[in-house]
Amino acid sequence: MSTSDRPRFAAIVNEYWPGSHADLLIGRMHEGYELLWTPAEPLSSLDALHVLDPGPTDVGGERALEWGVRQAAGVAEALSAGGTGVDVDGVVLIAERNPRSGRPEEIDGRGRPQDSRHELFLRVAQACEQSGRTVPVFLDKHVGNSWSEIKEVYDTARRLSIPLMAGSSLPVTVRCPPVEIPFGSRVKEVVVVATGSGEPPIFHPLELVQSMIERRAGFETGVASVRFVSGEQFWDAYTNGGVWSRDLADAAIDAVPHFAEGAREYYRRFPTEVVGGGAAVPPRGREEAVVVDYNDGTRVSVLLLTGFMLRRSVAVRLADAPEPVVTWTPTGAKLSDVPMVGAEVARPGQKKPPTWNFDHLAAFVDRFLFTGRSPFPIERTVLTSGILDAAISSRRLGGAAVETPHLDIAYRPAVTPGQLTRRVDQPVG
Repeated sequence: MSTSDRPRFAAIVNEYWPGSHADLLIGRMHEGYELLWTPAEPLSSLDALHVLDPGPTDVGGERALEWGVRQAAGVAEALSAGGTGVDVDGVVLIAERNPRSGRPEEIDGRGRPQDSRHELFLRVAQACEQSGRTVPVFLDKHVGNSWSEIKEVYDTARRLSIPLMAGSSLPVTVRCPPVEIPFGSRVKEVVVVATGSGEPPIFHPLELVQSMIERRAGFETGVASVRFVSGEQFWDAYTNGGVWSRDLADAAIDAVPHFAEGAREYYRRFPTEVVGGGAAVPPRGREEAVVVDYNDGTRVSVLLLTGFMLRRSVAVRLADAPEPVVTWTPTGAKLSDVPMVGAEVARPGQKKPPTWNFDHLAAFVDRFLFTGRSPFPIERTVLTSGILDAAISSRRLGGAAVETPHLDIAYRPAVTPGQLTRRVDQPVG
């Protein structure tokens, strides 16, 4: 396909440093991506790049010069070379703000990092409305930093008929093994273990789990409440059960490398600075959990165990199934300073397993810009964004459960989301 036949898109990003989401996604969408060792040529073409807030390590300008791509001075100029209207055929918004850019994060009163995703989307939407031309928009990761922002983005996209896709790479990355929950299965409980600090270790596994359990009997009907568990409440639940099933947690942990002597012993040897639940600081990702109760009785618990284990793992209990469905993703932490046991412990000098997470995300976003149809329901990311927001509120309230009637979000999953993932995972020949 010649460049002139491809839909042209504008990339509007907050920052563009080596290894940033902008670098990992936009680079692949411009130069090509790999699907299970097989190079693929993009269906769309990068027309303009605007970096909203370049930091000391920013390379966005260098990339644009290298690629011969138009450097836009602002959002309006990214959407149209003349600065008015919408001349491009699609937009990719990446609002990442990361300390690795060379600048500290800005934290709000609840401990949430602040970024410009809501503002950027509304500026694009305004340009679409004024020009009378709507184009597909991809919004990286969550939809907004508060429920009011999430709802405004969603409602605006619906009002203007803007095709909207959002989310992270987790729903489309490699699963080991590549399991899928069969349509119509009765899901009773899910435990996922994850690593990292701040919001990503909460949002990423929520997206992974949601992409699996939305296929359950009755499909998605929404979330009733969310609560944040930490401190002695976490250890009481971890040791004695009652909040999440210990056997599911053990099954998830056993599927990935972890410290041999147990989580409690690990954190005794490597203690974490304890921060009160009401402190306006980000989640530390250690000895914490988020518990989500769905309207249909399904419970999902996200256990944050940074340092003790590596990667991300999910254990799903299905009704009438003797053993849980367990899978893990190669993404997440890869190295450890302590000896580990369990499945997939890396040997000395062993390279990390291929993940293709940004390759797969690039492929799905690329096809979205080409077709104008999101491969996944936007309601999935609206729901996970709302769960994350409620979890942060619960944490600020010292772990009190947050009722979520606004998350009565019902939707049907994509017709074959798992098959779509497997299709891009399968080798050619």
